[in-house]
Amino acid sequence: DSKSVLILLVLSAKYSTFSVPEFALDKTYVYKYEALLLGGLPHEGLARAGIKVSSKVLLSAVTEHTFLMKLMDPLLHEYAGIWPKDPFVPATKLTSALAAQLQIPIKFEYANGVVGKVFAPAGVSPTVMNLHRGILNILQLNLKKTQNIYELQEAGVQGVCRTHYVINEDPKANHIIVTKSKDLSHCQERIIKDIGLAYTERCAECTERVKSLIETATYNYIMKPAAAGVLIAEATVEEVHHFSPLNEIHGAAMMEAKQTLAFVEIEKTPVVPIKADYLARGSLQYEFATEILQTPIQLMKISDAPAQIIEVLKHLVANNVAMVHDDAPLKFVQLIQLLRVATLENIEAIWAQFKDKPVYRRWILDALPAVGTPVIVKLFKEKFLGGELTIPEFIQALVVALQMVTADLETIQLTASLALHEKIATIPALREVVMLGYGSMIAKHCVAVPTCPAELLRPIHEIAAEATSKNNIPEITLALKVLGNAGHPASLKPIMKLLPGLRTAATSLPLRIQVDAILALRNIAKKEPKLVQPVALQLVLDRALHPEVRMVACIVLFETKPSVALISSLAGALKLETNMHVASFAYSHIKSLTRITAPDMAAVAGAANVAIKLMSPKLDRLSFRFSRALQLDFYHSESYNFYKRAKKICSGSSSSMSSSRMTETATIMEPFRKFHKDRYMAPHGASKAVSSGSTASSFEKIQKQAKFLGNAVPPVFAVIARAVRVDHKLLGYQLAAYFDKPNARVQLVVSSIAENDNLKICADGAVLSKHKVTARVAWGPECQQYAVIAKAEAGVLGEFPAARLEVPWRLKGSYKHKVTVINPDGTLSIQIDEDILSWIQKHIKEE
Repeated sequence: DSKSVLILLVLSAKYSTFSVPEFALDKTYVYKYEALLLGGLPHEGLARAGIKVSSKVLLSAVTEHTFLMKLMDPLLHEYAGIWPKDPFVPATKLTSALAAQLQIPIKFEYANGVVGKVFAPAGVSPTVMNLHRGILNILQLNLKKTQNIYELQEAGVQGVCRTHYVINEDPKANHIIVTKSKDLSHCQERIIKDIGLAYTERCAECTERVKSLIETATYNYIMKPAAAGVLIAEATVEEVHHFSPLNEIHGAAMMEAKQTLAFVEIEKTPVVPIKADYLARGSLQYEFATEILQTPIQLMKISDAPAQIIEVLKHLVANNVAMVHDDAPLKFVQLIQLLRVATLENIEAIWAQFKDKPVYRRWILDALPAVGTPVIVKLFKEKFLGGELTIPEFIQALVVALQMVTADLETIQLTASLALHEKIATIPALREVVMLGYGSMIAKHCVAVPTCPAELLRPIHEIAAEATSKNNIPEITLALKVLGNAGHPASLKPIMKLLPGLRTAATSLPLRIQVDAILALRNIAKKEPKLVQPVALQLVLDRALHPEVRMVACIVLFETKPSVALISSLAGALKLETNMHVASFAYSHIKSLTRITAPDMAAVAGAANVAIKLMSPKLDRLSFRFSRALQLDFYHSESYNFYKRAKKICSGSSSSMSSSRMTETATIMEPFRKFHKDRYMAPHGASKAVSSGSTASSFEKIQKQAKFLGNAVPPVFAVIARAVRVDHKLLGYQLAAYFDKPNARVQLVVSSIAENDNLKICADGAVLSKHKVTARVAWGPECQQYAVIAKAEAGVLGEFPAARLEVPWRLKGSYKHKVTVINPDGTLSIQIDEDILSWIQKHIKEE
């Protein structure tokens, strides 16, 4: 309103003389600097890791817009213990390792409160440069002389991020207070690196709905008037990152960073650069260093890595003979972490000492692949070529190592040399492992480095070309799988030479090769959809091709998330399609997309809805004699979404699962009948459905024999997630898997390992016959409070094969039932007891 505008104008007028920070040419400004970086879970009594830096900071102008910054008496402390009981301890090794670099002044541009380019000699590592950037980031002040409240996009260590400024004057204290806050979730050029997520796909639309990573930074400045501007008297920064991958309310991991910069005095002695070339080292933006390839998993003090490796090895061997010891997982993780910091010479010495002792050898070969450094791949290569590893040992180790290793250019070249090695070429199984790993490694590298060169794939392109010229089918297949793993757009051209219909020679290749060539486009389709769409569409519509080829091309086409125009064009063509397998498959695929709930597929789902209306309704009535696509989709963000969905079901407002639809479908359905013992399908018009009570009773009988399999048999495997508390009480969960072979029963039990906590989740499954499978999931104290049972069986519906899924569950003492029948047209008929509907309605009201 007009009153607010007037107030803002008055406030703006008050700061018309406000200026930017000043650093005079003939003075050196001395500040005291402290920084703290700490990460872990927010609760007391759990482990945290961090580092603390304290130093004097000297700022001296060289020219009007060029400055030098030097650290004096820097001290580094580290934290690796139980928060907040354990103290910070001096990081003597780290301080001494960086001492020489920390003494070197850096140069930077600074004009009107904005930091420009940064310069330093080549000897200053990225890690030390980042430390300096953290200090310079405090000096970054985009101050406006005519406004006291404003918002802008500001460059900083984290990228160019949305920043909000508030400026207040305190006349009594004769200083000005500036507060700026950064929303690090809204950055144009976010400096971020994902570790271990190379094989996952990003969903930007999903993160817009639910934020698993919340990041903010707040800066507070006290500024005092100076001769030609203002002096930063004190600055404090607090940055917080909360990470909750599963939308936990109280269990989010956090990282916090705190900085203080306080003015001490002005000196006359200028800062002097060292005698070396000062090279441009970028801007304020953080630079990812390459000195440390791995992120630590288990916090531990490492003083003598080789000795500690031997100590942990001996402990594992001595304590895991008859049965697995409780601390085996912890010790194994420690072994991996110790091997990560050991040198190649250290590891070779340990291998030489224990390679002839089978038990030790097994532990070493299990741990080394998980280390994930190029050193390990090199070690395995040398030991295998030297005859010290058997073929099974090498294959097993290499499969894990190639998945875990950091995919840099050095490792890719090392893997390429393995793939082309003459000894490995004589062992088909080993060569396939190396080749496929080579393709996957290129894919991982290209995720981290989007500008990855096509030259990386040259050896595979050459192999594919040679194999094609010689009509070597196994070699063509392997090359296509490698190119498919890599998913590099540069492979589109060599793959197209093997696509049917696009080249006469390719059409004469075996059907399996044609299918593999199309499937090799899938990962490329996700990166460069516009390149793949016309190729895939042409294959789908080419009636001269084999139906399987056309259906696979349909799958690839929808990997590109096609537009409404493209899907409508496909729908129009399918109206005239003569091959019912292709028509049925494409129609069912498009129809399944109309029900997809993932946020990133919303546009595709809308386009699919339009396309279905354009297609012939008769395609919806085709039986399972023709090919069909079945796509299961589930997207879940928060519990609230379930209740909203349940409320729709109860009120009958859901368009796809209203209660009226269920009743009508159930009425016109023929009875579901089980398979006869000696034939595949019963004749049309056979007797009504047989009760599944026998299924339930036989499963209950199996369960009564042994409620917990763990009381009688050891687990097939166990996973323990354990946290360390300050009072040494156990905290965490254990997952154990058991197998009862005579009854074809599998049981998974998740239980709390905390004292006086008997909460468990039990999942039981049993194969009762060739056509019946039953599963039960129960949870609560000793798995007694709640239970859900799922019974699935194959049978016939009329003259067609069908399946039935029955889901009864126990909620607060009583059983409810839901029966889902899979119809011949692929739709689901759902019958829900009235008791369930009333229970859901009551539960929603209680919420």
